[in-house]
Amino acid sequence: MKKCPYCNKEVEICHDDGEGYDESETYNQECPYCGKIFVYTTTILVVYDLEKAPCLNGEAPHSFKRTRTIPKKFSKMQCTVCGEERPCTENEMEAD
Repeated sequence: MKKCPYCNKEVEICHDDGEGYDESETYNQECPYCGKIFVYTTTILVVYDLEKAPCLNGEAPHSFKRTRTIPKKFSKMQCTVCGEERPCTENEMEAD
C-alpha cells in the first residue's frame, strides 16, 4: 500500500482489467479519502532466488514427490528440487 501524496492516507492502487501495469505510462487515480487526483507510475521488480540443483549435476538423484492433482489419475511425479516431471508408476499412484 502507498500513501496519498495529499492526505497521507493509505490507498490501494486500482488494477481493474489489468490497468496500471505498463511501466512506460503515467496513470491517475482519485483518492477515496480526500477526493484529490494523484498520478503514479509502475515499476515491476523481478527477484531471482538461486539454489543448488545436485540432481541436475549428477551429484544426487531427483527427489520425486507425487503432485496433488484432482482427479488423482492425472498426478505426476515431480522433483522437489528442479521441477522435472515424469509419469507415476502404478505403485506410486496407489501410495498415499
